[in-house]
Amino acid sequence: MFIDMHHHLIYGIDDGARGFAGTERMIRQAVENRVHAIITTPHMTPGLEPFPEEDYRTRLDEVQKWLQNQQIDLTLYSGAEVLYTPSTPHMLAEGRVPVLANSGLVLVEFLPDSDFSELIRAGVNIARTGYVPVYAHIERYVCLKKTDQVRQLRQECGAFMQVNANTVVRRHGFFRQRFLNALFEDGLVDFVSSDSHDMPGRENRMAPAFEQLSERFGEETAKALTSGNAKKWILRE
Repeated sequence: MFIDMHHHLIYGIDDGARGFAGTERMIRQAVENRVHAIITTPHMTPGLEPFPEEDYRTRLDEVQKWLQNQQIDLTLYSGAEVLYTPSTPHMLAEGRVPVLANSGLVLVEFLPDSDFSELIRAGVNIARTGYVPVYAHIERYVCLKKTDQVRQLRQECGAFMQVNANTVVRRHGFFRQRFLNALFEDGLVDFVSSDSHDMPGRENRMAPAFEQLSERFGEETAKALTSGNAKKWILRE
């Protein structure tokens, strides 16, 4: 049973589910993938676009009540996927950024062509607020080409790293696959999650990702990446 800590489930908030029917499809898909807990993470752009906090909380509550009525064993938590902007640190410090399941961790993303120096600076700024950054889908950032860079982010910012389940399952070229393998082999990835959207190519693939991780890096590593680390660091179970 997996914990999906990056998932665009709540309808009408971002580019995830557009309506309740989309949310229901994503729930069915998550259950089929043996997911028993989801941290809902709609996109947020601090200081540039208003975040519909009230709508988000209302719809999250609506979906939770629907799950209870349908007797579906799936627990939802609040959160956000935060695009780093100059406003992010002070809004985070003021409590105006949804963190992961009310923990001390915040899921942060960057534009794919961001400089490595920007990733470092952002992580340091977030850490100064007392929160721990979780870098979303690190495989997307063009500047991250060496494991030493990821190691530096972890050391200088105290950061955690997340990789998408689709990335684990998908086939890559030789050098790209070697880099990804090295990240897992060196223990530089903390979470594998779906980053699921209600659209083709963004499906929930937690179950096949777990199978791939187990085969290539061992079952204990696979369990940690798909549930254990989230229990320890986010849900504090």
